[in-house]
Amino acid sequence: MSTPTLPPSPRLFLVDGYALIYRAFFALISRPLRTSRGENTSAAWGIVNFLNRLVATHKPDYLGWVHDSGLSFRHERYPEYKATREKLTDELQDDFDRGMERICAILDAWRIPILTLKGYEADDVIGSLAQKGVDAGLNVVVVSGDKDFHQLVRPGVWLLNPGRGGPAAVDESWVGVENGSERLGVPPERTVDYLALVGDTSDNVPGVKGIGDKGAQALIQEFGALEEILANVANIKAKRPREALQAHAADAILSKELVTIRCDLDVAFDVDTLRMGEPDRDALKQLYMELEFTSLARDVAALPSPAGGAPDTSFDFGANVAPKPSQPAAEYETVDTVQKLQRLLARARKAAQGGGMVAVDTETVIDPDSPSKVDPLRSRLVGIAMAIEPGEAFYLPLAHRAYEPAQAELGFDEQPAADPNVEHADGDDEEAAPKKKAKAAKPKGPTEAAQAAMGIAGRMLAERRYPVKNLPPLDAPEMRELVALLEDPAVPKVLQNAKYDLLALRRAGIALGGVAFDTMLASYVLDPGRRSHGLDVLALEILDHRMTSYDELCGRGRQQLPFDVVPIEAATRYSAEDADMTLRLQRHFAPLLEETGLMPLFRDIEVPLVCVLADMESAGIAIDVEHFRSLKTRFQAERERLEREIYVEAGEEFNINSNPQLRAILFEKLGLPVKKKTATGPSTDASVLTELADEGYAIPQLLMEYRELFKLEGTYLDALPAAVNPETGRIHTSFAQTVAATGRLSSSDPNLQNIPIRRELGRDIRRGFVPRKGWRLLAADYSQIELRLLAHLSQDPAFVAAFRRGGDIHRETAAIIFGVPVEQVTKEMRARAKTINFATIYGQGAHALSRQLKIANAEARAFIETYFERFRGVKDYLEGQVEYARAHGYVETIFKRRRYIPELKERNFNIRAFGERVAQNAPIQGSAADLIKIAMIRIGEALRAPDVGARMLLQVHDELVFEVPGPELAATEALVRREMEGAAALSVPLVVDVGVGDDWLETKG
Repeated sequence: MSTPTLPPSPRLFLVDGYALIYRAFFALISRPLRTSRGENTSAAWGIVNFLNRLVATHKPDYLGWVHDSGLSFRHERYPEYKATREKLTDELQDDFDRGMERICAILDAWRIPILTLKGYEADDVIGSLAQKGVDAGLNVVVVSGDKDFHQLVRPGVWLLNPGRGGPAAVDESWVGVENGSERLGVPPERTVDYLALVGDTSDNVPGVKGIGDKGAQALIQEFGALEEILANVANIKAKRPREALQAHAADAILSKELVTIRCDLDVAFDVDTLRMGEPDRDALKQLYMELEFTSLARDVAALPSPAGGAPDTSFDFGANVAPKPSQPAAEYETVDTVQKLQRLLARARKAAQGGGMVAVDTETVIDPDSPSKVDPLRSRLVGIAMAIEPGEAFYLPLAHRAYEPAQAELGFDEQPAADPNVEHADGDDEEAAPKKKAKAAKPKGPTEAAQAAMGIAGRMLAERRYPVKNLPPLDAPEMRELVALLEDPAVPKVLQNAKYDLLALRRAGIALGGVAFDTMLASYVLDPGRRSHGLDVLALEILDHRMTSYDELCGRGRQQLPFDVVPIEAATRYSAEDADMTLRLQRHFAPLLEETGLMPLFRDIEVPLVCVLADMESAGIAIDVEHFRSLKTRFQAERERLEREIYVEAGEEFNINSNPQLRAILFEKLGLPVKKKTATGPSTDASVLTELADEGYAIPQLLMEYRELFKLEGTYLDALPAAVNPETGRIHTSFAQTVAATGRLSSSDPNLQNIPIRRELGRDIRRGFVPRKGWRLLAADYSQIELRLLAHLSQDPAFVAAFRRGGDIHRETAAIIFGVPVEQVTKEMRARAKTINFATIYGQGAHALSRQLKIANAEARAFIETYFERFRGVKDYLEGQVEYARAHGYVETIFKRRRYIPELKERNFNIRAFGERVAQNAPIQGSAADLIKIAMIRIGEALRAPDVGARMLLQVHDELVFEVPGPELAATEALVRREMEGAAALSVPLVVDVGVGDDWLETKG
């Protein structure tokens, strides 16, 4: 569509708000955005981004947001009006209503009025406001993708279609008098006549059956308005439209009435109310944080300002950071001489002696061949930042280098000459004259294509060359005091994500000591349900400080500079800010941990575990690469076999990984029953395939096997050999303490916690994990830890007694449920008892249990009722946890770990039900996590003894894996069993199963 002459100021933008919200909500209906609490934020996300684009791009002078208000005269005139609109389920309606509340709050923070008139649709309110706006001398822009609004286009009124993103993206487009006829093929003043003839399926406007777009356009061109067309029906030469109009003239007249927008309503029009002003940035930031729109919250300060452009957020390296309320100003200094370093170290020791902490942060570059961009085990230390008092931080450059021609691909037209003459500090005073520099050519500057992706450092280097002056190498005599301070356990350190810095420093030859506080862990302990515990997010939310991101400093994509070529003055601002914010956050979090009673959990479990995990990650685990290569061949053969069987069942070959093709085969060709629908058609997810397979259909079972095989092949057979560190020949997974809200650890890069063991192919993968030559693997696994914890927490007499008898708990449970002696429990009874034992822990209802046991819902419900009759204490405990959570807002583990459950206050039934399940399960899972962490800390400390070779390698849920020299097997097994079983004194015994083998699978017997 061509672009008309755009409206000059003053301009009034009228937004068809309800329609935009509806569209934003349904755009992600199949995969909605949700917060960590489960709140659907799809609509709010779409509207916030729309507003940001609208204000930044078009800078409205006046803006009104218009909503429908109740049923309009159209519904009275034609009850079927809009009857074809998709109806929302109760759950989706709750989501939509909550989203509408959030959007109204966002509009209020933007100070944008919401305009309505009872009994009228937004279209009529917009039409009437547009007329009043033109009369007041404003140029009016109607913002909507609805073709009905074409009828409003005239001198002084434009239509802006905001477009949409996603796979079927549409750019925004303008409609004015000049191009008003391009979309519908008729001039704007004939829009209502056109729609009266063709109808409108979206609003269920009937139109005239038998007349399409071209027919309507031809009739309007020949006769004009609908009334003239109807008056000349007999003169219409074409038979089909003539007969259609003769038969459906009443529909045409009704349709024109329905599509005509009213422009004469008595709606209030206050220009001052509509004037765009400054948004309430504090309110917006708070809303965005609640909605977990972290990037938007961080950028609120840089939002486009209607009063004239965006605020200046450029990075001034020569200026201090302006102090925020109750926060000190920031003074950041580069420590690039030995004299400066000595003064800093003296101050740090004095602060430690006075009970203070030293904040430490490292800057590294990662091996470009590393599969992870944040792998400390493939890092090289570039610099260290330290903070002693809030607002005062220092940067120690250690391995910066000059910008070199090797960076040519970073988007510069011409590279500088290559003799940077990098300096290292010597013993001279900092006031001594600097060394002479070789003259360097100045680069011309970035190309236009590179400009957008360049960071602060890139733009600085485009302007001129920067001197590079590092401190001496860490192994130099002048640096011994720095190393000594970092390794000194008597100097308490605070870090953000301490494990990374600990490993990075260890790789540089420094054994960091005195790790006393980790702000990331503190945030997690205080609120484990947070979506992010990142430093930038915490600084923004708690300190009201927007930090510079790595991408902002170094650039994005191909234009991203490695940190070691960032000019040192820029590196100082960036890295010292990290240390400063870390120290400020420590002083915020420490009293909160004390007030909430969470300090023992933080101090005695989470912080000590950091060093244990660092040891495990350093150790890594070996794999038999040749074994994985042979498995790859087997998996491919098995996958091809499954493909052939699927094609036979389908009656044709198709792309198994294409959901549209799969839907066509399952539900159109084979006619399988549709179990669940998405926005794009019948669902083919795992739950649907499982249900269909349970009903006896062959192809869903084959598809599930194929998907599992496909996932295993990609996730393990391809990824694990590629993850082997070339320096160590081992795989080094990364363990995270702040991901799972339950307190459990998670594993990534690669994830070694989800390797299946129940299927043969999964067991074959475990067989590929091996010890070093001459050593053995030892695995220790808590036996039924969650059930034991349920017995302890509930104090149900029958449950506790069953565990104390020491028999098979599922057999014991079956005997109690079915009222038979233990020796008469059948295999089926035990299986059912086992299923309901675990269903109880995870809060599953009758429907889920019926599917697992393949029994009727009524039978499953009766089974659950019988279980809770026999174990009344379990039922009382689970119900009591839900009530406790409602009263306090959280539940606790044995070791006082909290899990907040805001879901219990949600109106959405499914979210509330999820909250109830969390309230019942979190104390059990969390206590299990605490127990194994305590055992890991105690075992890890024992394994650090100089005469011990055994090493802890992996933690997989309730299992620990060790690599042990043959002579140490008995002692290691005794140590592990003692510490795991003695991690806590419960009312039921803790039991650990231990196995030894030449590979991981063999340890399972």
